[in-house]
Amino acid sequence: MIEGYDILCFAPGPWDDIWRNRHQIMTRLARANRILYIEPWPYLRPTLRKLRDGQMHLTDMRGPRLKQMSNNLFVYHPMLWAPRAARFPLSVTMQVIYMAFLRRELRRLRFRRPILWLFLPDMEIFVGHFDEELVIYHIVDEYSGYSGVSETWRPVMQRMEQQLAQKADLVFVSSPTLLERKRSLNEQMFLIANAVDYEAFAAVSGNKAPPADVVGLPSPIAGYVGAINEKVDLALLAHVARSCPDWSLVLVGPIRVADEEGQRALEELRAMPHVQFLGRKDVQDVPNYIAACDVCLLPYRINEWTRNIDPLKLYEYLACGKPVVATDVPAARRFSDVVRVAANEAKFVADMNAAVNEDGPALQARRRGIAAQNTWEQRLASISTAIEGRLQERLLPQKGARSPKKER
Repeated sequence: MIEGYDILCFAPGPWDDIWRNRHQIMTRLARANRILYIEPWPYLRPTLRKLRDGQMHLTDMRGPRLKQMSNNLFVYHPMLWAPRAARFPLSVTMQVIYMAFLRRELRRLRFRRPILWLFLPDMEIFVGHFDEELVIYHIVDEYSGYSGVSETWRPVMQRMEQQLAQKADLVFVSSPTLLERKRSLNEQMFLIANAVDYEAFAAVSGNKAPPADVVGLPSPIAGYVGAINEKVDLALLAHVARSCPDWSLVLVGPIRVADEEGQRALEELRAMPHVQFLGRKDVQDVPNYIAACDVCLLPYRINEWTRNIDPLKLYEYLACGKPVVATDVPAARRFSDVVRVAANEAKFVADMNAAVNEDGPALQARRRGIAAQNTWEQRLASISTAIEGRLQERLLPQKGARSPKKER
């Protein structure tokens, strides 16, 4: 793994969120590098809207704040009183304030020549302001395929992404479909698929007592563990619940659903006594909830968003040795030898019953074996090789260029 670097991770979400690939990558990089995880810089209009609706108060406007999570890992929360603006001249004013406060923290931490790690198309604004040694653009979704992105805004996002990718020294993508779609944006593009903390998930014993809020639920238990948002086919889950009244359906994760169809399905699901919404759980507790399930579900809608994702939960399900039933998304098809892929609602229900009936030690071992070939340690090795290779390539023409391993 790379060692001795300062890394600025401009994250698309807060640190205190369900764990995603950025959490897994940065915590591991922090073993030998210093990480400043920078939480999202909020935009002006949403900030004003939250103030107006009472979702935010003036006491929340303090900042910026810096919190040390471990020896080498820091989390920076930008000030909310200087949100990101879209229009000149306020946009320039806010940017000057934001950069000044962030640079102040970098001086206090003695960060120098950092690696910039960017996750969203609109993060080009950060390039060139920190004397950075390397710029990485890490694409984890087809962002223009997100629900709520208008037809007018979609081409704008695509142009921003093209511009950022062209400025980046390296581009990482998290799925083969993204690699195929984005290949032309940058010659230095690498597939860094998602993975699993294998030891944490494989170590969960089937003999261990299930979590308290699962104890006593009738078997079999079908579970979904992850964010419950617009990519989840809640109408499908409602059909599953209606069709399987003798099953317990357990949904673990935060709920962020805005569309009317999803809201209707949520209301229907909440009214069913054999459906349990258990909310978000700490990362260390997630393996126990997966282990409590007889069948794990990947019930995604089929759209541009889900055709390009590589779900962490799929690797986590497999690491626990669990049967998996999924809708027909490319991520599930890549593991179709151990994942049941359903093309419609009736097949999804039938596959759930078949999966629980056919399960056994041999199949569980096969699933764990596949997960063991997809660990975060393996991904970090690939990431490090790409970074060191790119740095070496850039430094070779320079006389007296130092080794990619940074000296403090």
